[in-house]
Amino acid sequence: MTEQHNRIQPVKWGVLGTAGIAAGCTIPGMQQAEHCTLYAIAGRSTEKAKAFKERFGFQKAYQGYDALLADPEVEAVYIPLPNDLHCEWAVRAMNAKKHVLCEKPLAMNESELRRMFQAAKENGVILMEAFAYLHSPFIAGLKQVIATGEIGAIDYIDTAFLTQDYSADFRLHKESGGGGIYDVGCYCTSLILSLIGAPVTDVSADAELDSTGVDHLAAVRLGFANGARATFHAGMMLGTDTCDRYDRLFIHGEKGYIRSAYEYNGEGVLSFDITVKDEHGERHTRTETVTAGSNYALEIAQMSAAIRGQETPHITEEFSVRNMRLLDRILTAAGCTDAKQEFILPNGVTIPAVGFGSYLSTENGTQPLTDALASGCRYIDTARMYRNEAEIGAAIAQSGIPREELFLCSKVWPDDFGAAQTVRSFLGSCKDLNTDYLDMLLLHWPKNAPDDPDWFEKVRESWAAMEELYQQGKVRAIGVSNFLPHHLRPLLETARIRPMVDQLELHVGYMQEYTLSYLKANGILPQAWSPLGRAKLLNDPQTARLAAKYGCTNAQLLLRYLIQRGIPVIPKASSAERIRENRDVFFFRISEDDMSYLSCLPERGWSGEHPDFFDAD
Repeated sequence: MTEQHNRIQPVKWGVLGTAGIAAGCTIPGMQQAEHCTLYAIAGRSTEKAKAFKERFGFQKAYQGYDALLADPEVEAVYIPLPNDLHCEWAVRAMNAKKHVLCEKPLAMNESELRRMFQAAKENGVILMEAFAYLHSPFIAGLKQVIATGEIGAIDYIDTAFLTQDYSADFRLHKESGGGGIYDVGCYCTSLILSLIGAPVTDVSADAELDSTGVDHLAAVRLGFANGARATFHAGMMLGTDTCDRYDRLFIHGEKGYIRSAYEYNGEGVLSFDITVKDEHGERHTRTETVTAGSNYALEIAQMSAAIRGQETPHITEEFSVRNMRLLDRILTAAGCTDAKQEFILPNGVTIPAVGFGSYLSTENGTQPLTDALASGCRYIDTARMYRNEAEIGAAIAQSGIPREELFLCSKVWPDDFGAAQTVRSFLGSCKDLNTDYLDMLLLHWPKNAPDDPDWFEKVRESWAAMEELYQQGKVRAIGVSNFLPHHLRPLLETARIRPMVDQLELHVGYMQEYTLSYLKANGILPQAWSPLGRAKLLNDPQTARLAAKYGCTNAQLLLRYLIQRGIPVIPKASSAERIRENRDVFFFRISEDDMSYLSCLPERGWSGEHPDFFDAD
């Protein structure tokens, strides 16, 4: 440790909340940490805050988190709140010019995470995710052995973090972002990613879900671009007899392997065994030991040094984004997508789960658009063929909503296919919408006539033009609409950038299951137009029976079904009440039996429009 490091001015820390992890782990770590002053504690009640002040020696106690953030003496805050509150309070703290150390997982999804790091940049403060164990000398020791090449390149990692009987804990409440994958699986993913630097190429997962859709126990397999693989088990309901836990770590390399009964955030004398084969094929095992103090003290000291400009944050934005993106993919693979209000594309672009379909929406004026924006809708779906982009642009301008808060999608009509025509269509959409970029641009239909022999050549030219627009930053995401697998296959063979979205007619009674499985296998997000079957399903008696069971409208049930299957929707509505209803679909969950029932209903509500027989004229 350098003399300059020893002279670092201590940082005045505040803590937002009196959670168990704060009391049992991080605050005791703060008491031991270098460069840390326990300055302020805030609780929801004065009594809790004062009790923590006396117990741990804070200088000040506040009732309410805002009161602590208003104290100009507080330089940094630690946030141990439930997962669903991380984004809100981290952003508030950073807007108050406080540096933030926030418990893992840092956010509920990648979209929240990016908003948090954007707030850090705008306010000139540091945001770091609280993976205390990654500061441990045990992890450093592992990495040092791997770096020597003694076990060769890593080709497989297996780990586990399993705890028992959290059934009464908020960490298993869905509304709080609960579940084993998030709360303890994030340790496994972060460890694996810290040891394997290659991109994740494939994810498969299976989870035991309770009646609310929260995962109790999950098994996950990961594949990486360099050929490495990893597996892990994570869960919070291993048993109910005790509060024991089970951790393990196995790292297999080309020349040997490392094995440890490793406990995440373990302290004291820790060990791992290294086994290698000699030239005669005989195994030789030795044990490495590491003495680890409080990982929480190391974490606070490192963050404090970073605040003083002596170090850089150990857990970087890039790492947190990579880990959160992997968690999002795992939750989707495990079937835990039913509460998603946003979907994340592979490039990090966020698509709201519910948008506003603007087809024929301006026939009687722009009031439906105005109502949609006033209701909180920020995703407007349009197309050049709809001939309503100028009206949408005017409604947006009148609303006063900043452009960066909106998601605008338009489509290129088949008659405009071709390189130059596609760019011209894009520029026309931007001009009418009064914007200089689109959030998403799609090819509207694969063909402009059923018997067009040159359809794919036109698609290929248009797609190449859209790839250029994407690479120039003029479009944030590109995709297709009404493309079936036999339309996508030749495109995937020639495209430099794969389609990110395929917008299809999807609704109860017309789910195009083969196409959905093809899209999933190729990493393309399906999106549903006509999710209500062009209103043909709104009076369907079987739909109505289930809607009554869940205390929702027929439309809400139909939309929730799609979102619960991982499919964002763009319903159309003309009244303010219906627009609000269509957005309010997150207050209930359809049971597995009822999802199966809806999936097996006979064909109904189909528009009759088939991509191979569609005539653009």
